[in-house]
Amino acid sequence: MPCMLRPEVGTGAELVAVVDCEPEDEPLLARLRDSVPTRVSFGPPGADAIVERAAGAAVLVTLYTYTRIGAAVLGRLPELKLVATRTAGYSHIDVDAAAAGAVSVAVVPGAATQSVAEFTFGAVLALGRRLPDAREATRSGRWEYREFRGFELAGKTLGVVGLGRIGLRVAELGAAFGMRVLGWSRHEKGAPGIEQTSLEDLLARADVVSVNVALNDDTRGLVDAARLALMRPGAILVNTARGGIVDDEALRERLEAGLLGGAVLDVLGSEPPAREELARLAAAPNVLVTPHVAWHTEEALRRQFDETTDNVLAFLAGTPRNLVSREGTLVA
Repeated sequence: MPCMLRPEVGTGAELVAVVDCEPEDEPLLARLRDSVPTRVSFGPPGADAIVERAAGAAVLVTLYTYTRIGAAVLGRLPELKLVATRTAGYSHIDVDAAAAGAVSVAVVPGAATQSVAEFTFGAVLALGRRLPDAREATRSGRWEYREFRGFELAGKTLGVVGLGRIGLRVAELGAAFGMRVLGWSRHEKGAPGIEQTSLEDLLARADVVSVNVALNDDTRGLVDAARLALMRPGAILVNTARGGIVDDEALRERLEAGLLGGAVLDVLGSEPPAREELARLAAAPNVLVTPHVAWHTEEALRRQFDETTDNVLAFLAGTPRNLVSREGTLVA
């Protein structure tokens, strides 16, 4: 049930509606609701609930990517001027439909960069050194080291798919481990210390592949069965970007066939996945599946809410920031 918070603040200011808050998020909205009239609604909403919760609002704030802001929703909110998401990705928002209705879309591009990059290497180290298996062994009372031989990252080749903020930070950390770094991007860009190459060459040469592209029409299914087949038998694939970029079923088949060294999947094509799908994927050999937590640190969370608040207040002040275009680039 929506609840109005501090409606007396900023009389005459334009209304902001947060449509998918969870109780633990509410304290992080304090600066926003202290600055402008803000309606906060709780729980995951369907399309009708989004429209009800955002009725009359100039700004719709969404905190979770499960909240789909599509054409049908946008068309029923005639007063809407801005959709602000606290995430870097915006595949849950129909940017074309928003643009057609003169609605801007604001993102938070860099808040989780460090958290996701650190998670990438924490997960690779855990998998490469077989830490989950070793933990289970000691918990069962066994003390045996021979089956847990791992490998060093130094001297290995890291392939970074996508050279945005997170990809570049992953590349920097990889170089700090002493890895050779290959990079691929849909847009040519200078990146010191990174050998830029084709996606196919990167997949064929890398010992560790980190997927760091946004999900859109161009990247959906980017790492498909044919491209997975290019990877070295001992290589590890890490996807912290979005489900749908990697063909999870083809990946599972290669893992089960022993044609891939391992995989870290923090995102899946369907979230939450069906229990049977999750169990089948998580049971594949040498795979680490986590519930979309790569970004989830105290520091990143605070930055996300601070940046979202800044985006909303800047837009209402006539100085928009972090707006995305139909092509997926930042325009303000």
